[in-house]
Amino acid sequence: MSENHVNRPPNILDRDFVRLGFIILIMASYALRLHELTRQDIWWDEARNIDVALRPFGQVATAPELDIHPPVYFWLLHGWLRLMRVAHGMEPALIAFAARYASVWAGVAGVGLLFALAAGASNRRAGLLAAAVGALSPFWLAESQEARMYTLGFALLTGAALALYRSIGAEDAGESGVGAALRRRRFVLAAFVVLSALALLTHYNAVFIVAAWFLWWGVVVLLRRGQARHVELGVAAAAGLAIFALVLPATPIALRQIPGYANPNLVVPSAAEYLRQNWQAYLGGYAFGAEMLGGSSAAWLWGVAALAIAGIILSVMGGQSATCRRERLRLSLLVFWVAGGLVLYYIAVLDRGAFNVRYSSFITPALYALLGAGLAGWGRRVSVAYPLAAVLLLVGFAPAIRADLYDEGFAREDITGVTRWLREHAGPNDVIFVDQKYPFGFYYERFAIDAGEQPTGDEHAPARYLFVDINTIDERLTEWAGAAENVFWVRWYESDTDPRRAVSFLLDMAGERTGEEWFRGYSIDVWRLNPPTTFELAPNMVEMRHAWPPAVEIVEASLPVEEVPTGGEAPVVLRWRRVPGGQVERGLKARVAVYDANGGRVAQSDQRLLNDRHLMPAEWGEGDQPLNVYLLALPEDIPAGVAEIRALVYDADTLEPLTLVDEAGNPAGQEALLGSIGVIEKD
Repeated sequence: MSENHVNRPPNILDRDFVRLGFIILIMASYALRLHELTRQDIWWDEARNIDVALRPFGQVATAPELDIHPPVYFWLLHGWLRLMRVAHGMEPALIAFAARYASVWAGVAGVGLLFALAAGASNRRAGLLAAAVGALSPFWLAESQEARMYTLGFALLTGAALALYRSIGAEDAGESGVGAALRRRRFVLAAFVVLSALALLTHYNAVFIVAAWFLWWGVVVLLRRGQARHVELGVAAAAGLAIFALVLPATPIALRQIPGYANPNLVVPSAAEYLRQNWQAYLGGYAFGAEMLGGSSAAWLWGVAALAIAGIILSVMGGQSATCRRERLRLSLLVFWVAGGLVLYYIAVLDRGAFNVRYSSFITPALYALLGAGLAGWGRRVSVAYPLAAVLLLVGFAPAIRADLYDEGFAREDITGVTRWLREHAGPNDVIFVDQKYPFGFYYERFAIDAGEQPTGDEHAPARYLFVDINTIDERLTEWAGAAENVFWVRWYESDTDPRRAVSFLLDMAGERTGEEWFRGYSIDVWRLNPPTTFELAPNMVEMRHAWPPAVEIVEASLPVEEVPTGGEAPVVLRWRRVPGGQVERGLKARVAVYDANGGRVAQSDQRLLNDRHLMPAEWGEGDQPLNVYLLALPEDIPAGVAEIRALVYDADTLEPLTLVDEAGNPAGQEALLGSIGVIEKD
């Protein structure tokens, strides 16, 4: 960089203008985050967070609902909600406002800290542009309007990085040792240690950022010489040990949560797709689409990236003053933060199969600071580049912000509409089942999550969270719905509670489906029963063996023993297991079909093979013998007489059938004959 460019007085954005611009951005970010804060209903994550935070303080950290979250955010939310006098039973909009308001404050604080982060790495103009990115970022806006921990994590990490700036910038070469360096830097190091530990205890994925920082610090140590290298190595080691000591008490919680957290059923994105999704989300937001900007949204996304990268290169070219060296050092920290965080998280994705853009979003403070520095780099060459950069950002941010706030296609679920409809249609002799714990109870008082709890409230029909264990679901339905005249089954669109559809299978067998209602994010199915009703999943289970080695085999089956009328339904339940000693590395589906007397396939049900943990056969253990259900709808014109039921197993992706073998292990075609049913004319 040219030192004249670095040290010249600003001629467009003077100090007073930067200060005024910063104040305007802080006020704008606050106003924008408050705007429509309660427009959307509380959704699953928020409801879980609020429910846990409303419990006694001592129960928060050990709450079983915290499947993969450390406790700091929930402790802070607990204190905030108590201060706001929030309690269960209040109007949902009031609860939502109070809980989300904490994220608003953290989001605004993050914008202010972002200014300091970019200004410290480059100059105040870069800080102003970075703060503009943070204030107007649709991604940060969305996270600031939800009761979750991400904006708190952004602020804590940004504060820790600022402390690291100050610490590494100290000149300790003339000091006698590590002790003197620690004494001189004790305040900034203490801030770095505490804020880093709090970030780790807010979200486990902050570990990828802290690890990237220490990797960068190690490179800095290697580049120093003599006594300075030993001093810096000792300081880094002391800081790392101090962070470890602060997070150590949370180790039992982490060991309970992290080792078993994975999603083997998820398709891991390629590295290029991973980077594309992250960049689009962090700059354009969740609602950013190809149709925006007259179809030029992709050009805007990558144009901003190209300009920022080129601007950073311009910023670091040339210049050997202490100011230039410090700028390059701090910019390198931001680069390590972004690149290291993305690489380390992607490695975790490859291992655990749990990817979402928000999980790697702790790189965004550094990313936005680099954007500010890169766009400001052009201003060092051409002063008019500053307002042009602001206009460029607004061109893309304006439609993305509008889409995030108002586009119904990206709105959260309409649980208000669901519960309103249920109040109007469910009577005192009915029962409502919900496939998710949250957020139904915030909008419907007569709702029970725990199986031993009786629903209480003013609504006519009781509602219960229905945990689906396919091995006992028939007993649970008999207990709770045996006396009901109508059953309402509420399902969330992202639910994995009942992927084998055992509940619908049992209700279809026992009653008549009378309706279906759709809401944003939810569906409601309704059945009429003739009480008393006894539910039984597999009443006619018999042992049998049909194998498709080296993958899976059927070990038991339940087929109808009574004749099925034309136009009726034939329920089939199969128990599967892995072939002993066999291997399977792909997802599998099973087709169970009815063949009429002429050999024509007249009905079929295709279902993915899953065990009781909803995992595909590749993840099954030796003791897994899961049940899967198949409801075969016979056509009205099927000939009366005897029909065969056969099963086939095939690759879920390629649709290639597996080979069936007989008892001697010889190939026996593809389909297994499970048995036959009698078909009679419907009355």
